[in-house]
Amino acid sequence: MYIAFYLGQGIYVFEEYFFLNNKNDKYILVVLSFNHVIMKKNLISLTIISLSLLVLVWCSAKNSIHVGDMVSIEYIATFPDGQIFEQYNDQTPLIFTVGSWQVIPWLDQGIIGTKVGGTKTITVKPTKWYGQLYDKNKIQKISQLIFDKLSIKPEKWTLQKLGDIEGIVTWTETDSNGNVLVLFDINPRQTRDTLKYKVTILSKK
Repeated sequence: MYIAFYLGQGIYVFEEYFFLNNKNDKYILVVLSFNHVIMKKNLISLTIISLSLLVLVWCSAKNSIHVGDMVSIEYIATFPDGQIFEQYNDQTPLIFTVGSWQVIPWLDQGIIGTKVGGTKTITVKPTKWYGQLYDKNKIQKISQLIFDKLSIKPEKWTLQKLGDIEGIVTWTETDSNGNVLVLFDINPRQTRDTLKYKVTILSKK
C-alpha cells in the first residue's frame, strides 16, 4: 500500500507490506518506507531522503476460535427492552462445531476469532434470520371491545397480552358496521425485533 501527500517543499511517500500465515500462529511482516522527495524551484537536481523500518511481529492465536473447533459457550439473548428470551450457562452450555451449521449462521460465524474466556455481543436483525419466519397471516383482527373489557388501551406499536397470547398492536380499523378492530400481530418477537446475544466462550477442543 502506498500513501503519498505534499507538504511545503516536498513529497512524502509511505509504503506498507503485510504477510500472514496459518491459523495457529500469525506472523506479520511490516515494512515501513518513508521517502521525502525535496524539490526546489528553479533547480534541476532533487534530493531524496529515505528511511526504512522492518518489523516482524509474532502473535499467538492458539486460544482463538476457528472453523472446525468444537466449542462450549454460554449466552444470554435479549429483546431491545432487555427481556431475556433464551439463555445457556456454564451448567448447561451450548456445544457445537464451528462451521458445521449445527447452529444458526450468525452465531456460527460471529464467534470466529474470539478467544477462550472472551465475551462478545452479537446483534441480530430480523432480516438476518428469524424474520424469514414472519407470517402475515398471524396478524389478527380483534374487536376493541375485548381490549376495553380487559382495561387495555391498544396504543399503536405497543406490546400487549391477551390471556396467554402476546402480540404487537399495529393498527386499528373500522368495519362496515362501525365496529373498531385492532390489528394484533402475534408473530414471535424474534421475527420482528433486533436481538442481542451476549456470548462467552467457555472452552474449545
